Amino acid sequence: MDAIGQRMEFVGGTFGLNEVQKEYVSRIFETILRIPGVLLLELWWLKYDDAVSQFKTNVLEKSVLPNYLKVERIIEFVDNRDMDNAVATVLSIAVLLLCAILLTVPLGRLIKVYVHAMSLLLFGLAHMLSIRYVTLEKEESDPELKLDDLVKLERHGFHFLAQLMLALVQSCILSIESDAGRVSLAVFTVPIIARMCGIPVDKLIIAHNIACSAAMFFICIYVLNHVPTFLQSIKKGSRRLRALFVIRGIGIGIIKIWQRLRLAEVLAICWMLMFSLRFYNQVATGAGSIDLACMTAIAETTSSPFTLLALALTVSYISQFIVQCTQFILGSMHNSNHVLATHGYTEALTLVFLCLQAGVLGMRTEQKMFMLKLVLFIVLSALLQSLYEILEPQMLAFAALTNVTVSMHVRSLVLATILMITPFLISFMLMTFLPMDLWFVMIISTCLLTSIRTISTTVIYFLKIAENKSEQPWERCDDLIFYCKISTHVAELFLALFVVVYGIFALLVLGKWTVFSVIVLIFHSYFNVLRKLQSSINAVRTRKAASDQINGFSRPTKEQLDQKSDVCMICLGEMSTDARVTPCNHYFHGFCLKKWLFVKPVCPLCYVSLGDGTKLQQEEPPRSFFPRRRPREQQPQNEFRRMFLTNYDSSRTVSASLQPLMMHDESGGIDLDNLPQNESSTHRLRMMSTFSDWSSDSSDSNATEFTVTSTEDTSSTN
Repeated sequence: MDAIGQRMEFVGGTFGLNEVQKEYVSRIFETILRIPGVLLLELWWLKYDDAVSQFKTNVLEKSVLPNYLKVERIIEFVDNRDMDNAVATVLSIAVLLLCAILLTVPLGRLIKVYVHAMSLLLFGLAHMLSIRYVTLEKEESDPELKLDDLVKLERHGFHFLAQLMLALVQSCILSIESDAGRVSLAVFTVPIIARMCGIPVDKLIIAHNIACSAAMFFICIYVLNHVPTFLQSIKKGSRRLRALFVIRGIGIGIIKIWQRLRLAEVLAICWMLMFSLRFYNQVATGAGSIDLACMTAIAETTSSPFTLLALALTVSYISQFIVQCTQFILGSMHNSNHVLATHGYTEALTLVFLCLQAGVLGMRTEQKMFMLKLVLFIVLSALLQSLYEILEPQMLAFAALTNVTVSMHVRSLVLATILMITPFLISFMLMTFLPMDLWFVMIISTCLLTSIRTISTTVIYFLKIAENKSEQPWERCDDLIFYCKISTHVAELFLALFVVVYGIFALLVLGKWTVFSVIVLIFHSYFNVLRKLQSSINAVRTRKAASDQINGFSRPTKEQLDQKSDVCMICLGEMSTDARVTPCNHYFHGFCLKKWLFVKPVCPLCYVSLGDGTKLQQEEPPRSFFPRRRPREQQPQNEFRRMFLTNYDSSRTVSASLQPLMMHDESGGIDLDNLPQNESSTHRLRMMSTFSDWSSDSSDSNATEFTVTSTEDTSSTN
């Protein structure tokens, strides 16, 4: 940042940019400067096994280099002395060293590398102009030079001014401050001055040779003065790297270096640049349709491990952009629960793994196009699954809240519709060019799985909206949600079983098997079939056990309800119908208590086990409904808020002092010694968040427990 800032101030100030804009410009500038390193590395990978003699066929005969360089003489010199392999090895090491410099040195040093490279190019240009001047003097000049006319000074003055401008530019970019150093940069003005002093034309080449020798001598002095400083900076950098690895560890150190050098951005931008050039070439030559030209450009660009990694990073950035746009549309910009989904790592890792497993780098262009098309379809399926993981909690939250705008509901429904339809389109497109095999069945099942889950989430979304809009409690809503989830599990299990059956058929009957496919089939059978079957059976058993418990509880009469005039301590609603009495003599709504018993078979107020009616002992604390809640001594000590609640007895008003329950340990046990001792006037109120799904299998929640103590008992205690 300091280096780019100094350069900007040198050329004319900061252009009115603030620090954030300067940092952004610095990132762009650094990324551009490191791109040639990736290009050279790609060229080295593709041509590292070529002999030097092949350079003449591949480069010189295509007129890539100018004739001024006379590279064919260098090739002839190498061939005549049988130095082909040695020179190829030296060139390979030099290219790798240059790539390491361009990709790893800090920005300030990187700018200096480019500055010195530009200075060498200017020296080469000055040398070419000097040769041109000597040649023109031999062809067109008079034997005896007389500068008695201004016209005769035209050629000499032009070449002298050109050499002077080149020396001036070199002195500025190299920041040379000494007068002797600036004069030495204009060494190629020696032939011009010698000719103007009357040196014969046939002796003018001697002046040019003297200038070349002086230039080499000055370059040698400059290198001897500055290389030790460069080596010292390398030593300092190595010490910093060693300190980083010692303090942070090797893994974190590599990640920090990767982020600091912006290698991901460099690789992605470099791949996009190469793809754009090849795509333009395909379109300009009329190679076919746009999609064919696009796939051909992708296949030709992905030719080495470096470009494969660059393609994966490009896909990662594109996936991250799509996910962030989805989060912005849904109003969920901060979602740390989906790190792999929101950063595109899942799609990048999927692409790299599948390409390496299929051996894409060793294929011809046509085969590579086919495999890359298949891999990109799989990556798109993974991206849709990531979008579903973001959409599901948002839709359920929108259904539970009442202050959500209509536009938010419309956006979520539009995205849900896209996630329903797109997997079917992907499956149809795969059927058009992919033969029937195990991988095809797994890809199709994964795509259909996303659609089925999206449909299930949409149905639950509408059910919860209908429940919230209903004036009376909808007792059957929870049952309908459970049936929808079980139906989804059954559909998922059917797809998983279909994959397993076809995989066994392909292995035993068709004989299409590999070790990798057998391993994948085993893992698929365990995680997607056996585990899912166990989860569904446990959910049904838990549901049936809770229903049996609810049916075993007595129903209070209407007179009892009118006499107590109580509210359900789960939903805080009036108990006018379908009330149940627990063995510990607490009243709840039947459907509310059923939701609670799906998660934990204890009383929500006193934590009495509803299985046998006996109170849980302190020595064996129950597994809390909130297992991740921290002990109170580890929580921030905030001032308790005063709230007004309605007690179970409507004839008296209770001033409720709310105090968070002391947790016994991180496993969720309760310290019963710290609870109030007057059990007749102490009631526990569990205030549930609207986001908690009581009918789910998960035990996590965001609820908070409070102790409600009446003022009469408090005064009597005092």
